Order: sequence, then C-alpha cells, then structure tokens
Amino acid sequence: MPYDFNQQIIEEFRANRGQVGGPFEGARLLLLTTTGARSGARHTVPLGYLHDGGGRLLVIASAGGAPHHPAWFHNLRANPRVTVETGVFTIEAEAVVLHGEERDRLFANAAEADPGWADYQVKSGRVLPVVALTPVSHAFPDLPEGDVLEAIHGTFRRELALIRAEAAASGPRLGAQLRVNCLTLCGGLHHHHTNESGGLFPYLRDRHPELDAVLDRLHAEHSVLARLLDDLQALLSTEPADLMTDLTTEIDRLIAEIEDHLAYEERHLVPLMNALPPRHEDHLTVTRIPTTPDDHAAVMAEMQGLASQAPPLAGDMTPALPHTGGVPGQWVTATEGSATESGVTLYVHGGGFEHTQPALEPLMAHRLSQATGRPAFKVDQRLAPADPYPAALDDVVAVYRSLLEQGVPADRVILSGESSGGTLVLSALLALKEADVPLPGAAIAISPLTDLTLSSRSLDTNDGQDVISRPVAEHVASQYLAGAPADRAPQSPLHGDLSGLPPLLLVAGTKEVLLDDARRFAAAASSAGVDVTLDLYEGLPHAFHASVMAQDPPPIATTFLRRLTDWINKTQAGGTDVR
Repeated sequence: MPYDFNQQIIEEFRANRGQVGGPFEGARLLLLTTTGARSGARHTVPLGYLHDGGGRLLVIASAGGAPHHPAWFHNLRANPRVTVETGVFTIEAEAVVLHGEERDRLFANAAEADPGWADYQVKSGRVLPVVALTPVSHAFPDLPEGDVLEAIHGTFRRELALIRAEAAASGPRLGAQLRVNCLTLCGGLHHHHTNESGGLFPYLRDRHPELDAVLDRLHAEHSVLARLLDDLQALLSTEPADLMTDLTTEIDRLIAEIEDHLAYEERHLVPLMNALPPRHEDHLTVTRIPTTPDDHAAVMAEMQGLASQAPPLAGDMTPALPHTGGVPGQWVTATEGSATESGVTLYVHGGGFEHTQPALEPLMAHRLSQATGRPAFKVDQRLAPADPYPAALDDVVAVYRSLLEQGVPADRVILSGESSGGTLVLSALLALKEADVPLPGAAIAISPLTDLTLSSRSLDTNDGQDVISRPVAEHVASQYLAGAPADRAPQSPLHGDLSGLPPLLLVAGTKEVLLDDARRFAAAASSAGVDVTLDLYEGLPHAFHASVMAQDPPPIATTFLRRLTDWINKTQAGGTDVR
C-alpha cells in the first residue's frame, strides 16, 4: 500500500474519529504506531483488526500478500510497546506474536470470517504472523465527555451496520463473519455498560440528582440488552436450516432496542456531560461509605437510647472568650489551646428550626471539639414559630462576627451543623459573603435542608424509609419561612451564588428524604468552583451521626468522626493542617 495512500487514510481516520470512506468504509480499522527497530523513529500505519473475545485486538502481518513481513511487524518484535488509536481512545498496548495452536486457531477464525486472509497467506508463500495487542492503559480524546460518549456510540452503530449487512448476506448458512461481528458487539457493549453502571452513572448521579429516573431506566435497559445479546449468541451457536427467519427477527429486534437505548442516552446525558468540567478540574469528591444492617440497627438503638437518657458530659464548660455577640449558648472544650490560637468550632444544632435538646447538644459540641482540635461553641439560636426567619440566621452570623472581633482568625473558624443547623451554616456563609465579612476556613453540613421549595426527588423516593418524612419537611419549611420566599437565598441556600465559599464537607445517609438536598448543593457548589467533599453513608437515615453522642458510639459513628477529622486535617488549600 503506497505511503501517500496510507497517510490519506490516517488523516481521514483521525479527522472523523475512526471512520473512513472509499474501499475501507465500514471496515474495522485501527492506527498502529510502532518504534523503528533501527531508526528509533515512530511510524504509524492503518490496519484491519479483529477481536479475540478476551479484550485483545488481533492484527495480521499480511503486507497485502507480499513475500516479506511488513516493517511494523519487525518494529514491534524489537519494541513490543505500541500505541493503538481506535478513533475514540488512544491505547498503550503490549504486542505479543502468537505461536502454535493459539495462532493457528485464531488465524483459522479470521480466515473463516474473511477468506481474504487465507488468500494473502497463499499469495505470500509464508505463514502470516498473528499479533495480539493487549491494552495497558487508555487515554480519552481531548473532547468534552458527552462528545466522547457519542463517539463510543458511533463505534457500536458501525458494529450494528456490519451485523445487519452480514445477516443479509449469509443466506441459508451462517457466515463466520456474523459470529465475529456479534461477538465483538456483545463484548463491547458488556464492557461499556459495566463501566457506565459502575462509574459514569454514579458520577452523574452525584452531580445531577435530577437524572436519577433517567439513569435508573438506562441501568434497567442494560439488563434487557444483555438478555437480548445472550439470546442472539444462543441462536448463533446452532445452525438449523430454518434459523434465518428467527435470526433476522432477533437481529432486527436487537438493533432496534440498542438504537433506542443509545438515542435516549444521548438525548439526556450528552448536553449535561459536555457542560461538566474535565474530571481533573472537578471540585467535587464523593465517597460512598458502605454500611451493614448491623450498623443501621446500632445507630437506631443508640439514637433511641439518647432520647431517653443523655450520657454524662466530660468536657470543660469554661467560656473560651468573653462574649458571643449577645447570643446565648455553651462553650465545650475537649482540647488544650486558646480560642484565638487554636480557633473555634461554631456548632449550630438541628431540630427543624423549632426544637432544641439542651441535654444532648453539648455532647455533640464535645465530639466536634475532639474531632476539630479546638474549643466548640454551641449556639442557642432563636426558634420558630415564635422567631421565624431570619432570627436564627442572624444569631449565627452575630456569634461568628463576635469571634472575629475578639481576635479569632477567620480561617481558624469551622462552622458545623446538622439538619436545620446545617441549613443555617450554609445560609450563614451566603449572608457573610454578601456582607463582605471574611469567611471561615471550612464548613460542615450534615443532612442539611438546602432547597426550601422542597423539590428534591428523594423527598418522595425515600419517604417511608427515613426517620422524617415529606410532611415533616413541609411543616419545618412553613414554620421557619413564615411567608418568606422559599426560592431565595440565604434562607434557601441552594438558590444562592455559591462561588467563593470555603471548603465544604457535606454528609448524608442514602435513605434520608433530604439526600438530594445534600447532593444538589454539593453539585451546585462544586460547579461554582468550591472544593466540596460529599460523604454518603449507604442505607443510613437522616442525621444518623447523632449516635456519636452515645457513651460507646457504634463503629459507623466512629467512622464518621474519623473521616471528619481527616477532612479537617487536609481542608486548607495546599494541604495545611487547620488543627
């Protein structure tokens, strides 16, 4: 094949993400780049290839039937590390020249599928080498992720076209190429769907909770398509005389299902994926912490026990600063060091904006003081309905301002709260930002309500699985807002300008009705450039972390405290320890 013609194919292949026209239209092609055995220079050639069903790509050194092995074959024997371009991915691969029974079997399969290989071997007068390319690493193209998904789908559509054409050409006897085509499609789709279900879909769920229904459908379709592919493979394993009618019907059904699946996925995912930042620039770190039924039972038992009797408090209750801006509360210190040196953890309790638990909340402040390595102040903010929005928010802001006035550096303050207290923490950040007050070094919101319009999907999907319900959330929002708009910040933090906020740790249980409030806020804040860590505890309810207040906390509560401490240790930019 003349070099100029090779170069024309290479340029067309790269420009069109693996598609070429002319005599090679619809063919499986890759670009193989080897290192010259003598020159050390890199050389690229277009080659036809086959799949072996085990993840390897097979290329045959036919040289168009020439009597000598092609140059690329000599190169990879000298240096077996090669680069493969598929049109979508660039793959670093290890090349192995096959021998003996394995080589003969795979060459026979290739010749059965395409007799041209056998013709080349006869013409050349040599045994054509079969080379297996085993991927070592993959690199994505420099494209938005949605465009990459469409390019991957393009390869599957080309495989479908090959299957349709080969089925039509098979006549009364199944062609071997049809089996190869179906094997390629089955393997490729299985690998693609496994990666989507295990990687892409969780990634998108965390950043776009509104996609849950779409992703649930796509995941279910993966199972349907897998069964159709199994049925097709079963049909291809036999060859009765009357097979073709059934086979044609099965292939038509399979192609229609796959086309519908690909089109639906592209319609819903591609625009959002293209709008996401490149993953190396993603500011959201999501960790799913696995739990067991025993963890859930232990959490529920401890929370019920705390409701009946509070353990003794061992912390130092001595005030760490002269005043707190006229807002009542309690100091609890479990560590040495002054507030102006060590900093302060400002703790905002939950309770649906209208309840307080004076016997328990100092215990939580004590645990937070231990975890953050600084004195903690529990804010006794005003409560609804007697004092609705913005009274509680004003109290939190007033305490924070008083800390700065008394010499506590802003970057040594950590705001922390759970449930409605988590809402107030996030609202306070927005209020302080609006007032041009220096923001704290970090903030922690556990099981927060972030969208007071109550439009999060989990309010319905998790209703009945949590310790609170949608009616509870509706009551809480109504009492707190008392007529204030639900779609405005700072009272509804999700609706604010989140840019410029400090590092955030958001925590939620996956069974709580406010799960999507945490997920949606994490996604929105990270999209605004905020460094966000989202910890999702599988199978646990709203504010499960309350079990840390037990005298002997359950293991999952200990995990929560350890992860909180680890996050504090690395939360400042550059990895500075804020403790």
